[in-house]
Amino acid sequence: MAFGRVGYRGTRMADVGAAAGMSSGSVFNYVESKEALFHLVFARAFERVGDGPLDLPVATPAPGRTAALIEANLRSLPVPCLKAALSQDEPADAGAELRGIVLERYAIQEGLWPVLAVIERCASEVPEVEEFYYRRTRVGYFGRLAAYLEKRAGSGHLRTMPDYAVAARIVSEMISWFAWHRKEGRDARLYDDVAARDTVVAFVCAALVPVPGS
Repeated sequence: MAFGRVGYRGTRMADVGAAAGMSSGSVFNYVESKEALFHLVFARAFERVGDGPLDLPVATPAPGRTAALIEANLRSLPVPCLKAALSQDEPADAGAELRGIVLERYAIQEGLWPVLAVIERCASEVPEVEEFYYRRTRVGYFGRLAAYLEKRAGSGHLRTMPDYAVAARIVSEMISWFAWHRKEGRDARLYDDVAARDTVVAFVCAALVPVPGS
């Protein structure tokens, strides 16, 4: 996806057309502008274009509409395991609880990595996206995960850490690399997808869940 490789400004409609096997002029039979194509990338990724045929060419969105679409969908991503864990003081099984939290984050990263790559590559060129993605969405998730780790460590269910914000970031970055970033380069085929996921879950749980009697 050109937007994910070279950013918004670096993407040329001629390159988009060439990748699709058509001329740059033909691209405009489908989208009115580069802004319309950019919006359509996220509408498709978040399945917000309906089930029927699109009206072609897709119109240029109103200012701020694409950023609003991205923000609304990122905010609505479900994290029921983490939410439930933060609301409970006594887990029935801390290991199973942590496993669920890691798996739900892994599923999000693995399922949405192409569009997340576009967001990260283009955020600096779209100030509204930069603001909510880097300063609110990511920071908010890291903060909730750190709060969970500290809460469970305080009750003796997880290992204590010198800095829970750092611990949360380590867990998140491990998930991101195996679920997403390895697929962007030459490491895509080095690891089996299922084995990678299961190993990340096992590694995080082994690192954070104390062994009974130890």
